[in-house]
Amino acid sequence: MSMPETLFATSSAILFGSGAFWIHRQHRKTKPVRDDFSPEEPPAIDLSVLPCINNRCSIFPSGFLPNPPPLDEAIIQSLLDAAICGPYHGKCYAGCRHPAKFVVLGKKGMVDMQKMTLSYYDKHWQESGWDSRDEYEAWRKMTEDEITGRWGPCQYMIAIVMRRQSGPKRFPEWEEAAAVAAAVQNMHLQSTKFPQLACYWSSWHDAARDSNDMREFLDMGDEDKCLGFFIVAQAKRRFTKKRNQKFKNRSMEIVWRP
Repeated sequence: MSMPETLFATSSAILFGSGAFWIHRQHRKTKPVRDDFSPEEPPAIDLSVLPCINNRCSIFPSGFLPNPPPLDEAIIQSLLDAAICGPYHGKCYAGCRHPAKFVVLGKKGMVDMQKMTLSYYDKHWQESGWDSRDEYEAWRKMTEDEITGRWGPCQYMIAIVMRRQSGPKRFPEWEEAAAVAAAVQNMHLQSTKFPQLACYWSSWHDAARDSNDMREFLDMGDEDKCLGFFIVAQAKRRFTKKRNQKFKNRSMEIVWRP
């Protein structure tokens, strides 16, 4: 074989080998094509949190379990951990804390708060809506009996306080109230992880709730507001299943605009 023919054969072999190697490399890089994929199919939407929202419901004292077993404090802490994850505008500014403050009342604290409520009305019943002393005394007896009756099964009452200006920047009051409400909703959503819980947001007796006596009891600032109490008890057995049935009959106005 002549020199030109030898060079041509050698060059061809090198080029062919390089091409084969390149094709092999590209083949290894190429991912297999799915046969079951359709371009028209939208990606699946993750709705895993929706059952948690659907299961959130308020359970009132008629549904509380009498003489419930002890409740692990770690459960209450998990509710508070969920609350702190709620949105608030102040996190955009240095030094601003969440506007919500929670005061967790155990058995003694709950009784003390209810006795304080009665003490307030003893002094202010005339300007609080009762027409006669007899009418007030009848209400007072009923409310005092509720300490061991209606509220007896409660294991915690969590006071909900909106702190006005929780940092160096002053925000509109509605933003702070909305942030507190979102934190409470987070607690209620977290409670659905424990089917034995019976929770609801009580507005409490309004005159006592808004009084200086309550402000002192909860160690609130001058502009802070008590927004009620998050009641935590345990549910009767029949309330631990199908908690979301009543949502099927609810309606809300929703308008879509392009």
